[in-house]
Amino acid sequence: MPQLQRLSLKAQVYEIIRQKILQQEYALGEKINIDTVADELKISNSPIREALMMLSQDGLIEMVPNNGARVISFSEEGFHEIASSLYVVLYGAYDLCVRQGTIDQVAQEMEHYLSLQQKYYDEGNVPETVKYALQFDKCIVTGTKNSYLISMYEHIEDIFYLMALHSNQRGEDDRHNNFTEHKMILKSIQEHDAVALHKWLGIHYDKHLFHTSTPDSSLKISSIVGAWWSKVAR
Repeated sequence: MPQLQRLSLKAQVYEIIRQKILQQEYALGEKINIDTVADELKISNSPIREALMMLSQDGLIEMVPNNGARVISFSEEGFHEIASSLYVVLYGAYDLCVRQGTIDQVAQEMEHYLSLQQKYYDEGNVPETVKYALQFDKCIVTGTKNSYLISMYEHIEDIFYLMALHSNQRGEDDRHNNFTEHKMILKSIQEHDAVALHKWLGIHYDKHLFHTSTPDSSLKISSIVGAWWSKVAR
């Protein structure tokens, strides 16, 4: 475990557990034992409970009555709904970038992140491949210069990372398809072809889990994304 610094214990514990989730030291659906974490960090249970509540608000943890905290898990329906929501967000962000005249700059940034995605894809480094794949997608959102949209996207970005990590870990075909779809998305943007972009974003975000898991967790995640988009779309 990392050494704690002279900062808020709650904030430090939050970041430690968050990183363990993103690095898959805690598996999807795994229970987080407060006493175990307290023993590892040599602190009381109170800041751990506070950190877990923060992670619950982020959608990374679910608090199960009489059973404590668990890392989120996905169901087929929830997984597909979140992916579909991302399609809507990115296509809407693209339209805003076009109207604001920032789309060519966005394309240049996407090209940079695509090259990094390819580098780590060729090396077989899945976490780094996913990291830069998400940065590729995020370029369209940041290109809007809309601080509210960017802030809301970043608030649930960790959930997107876990989804993308799951997809990329299923096998070489999934990683290859993801990279190919990104190349076609970039090509569509560079050629200002909205019809082709609509098609390739649709293909890219037609994602499925391929197996079912805990329904309550996926419904919670879907509600987070739904609430976020309803605010952005106002």
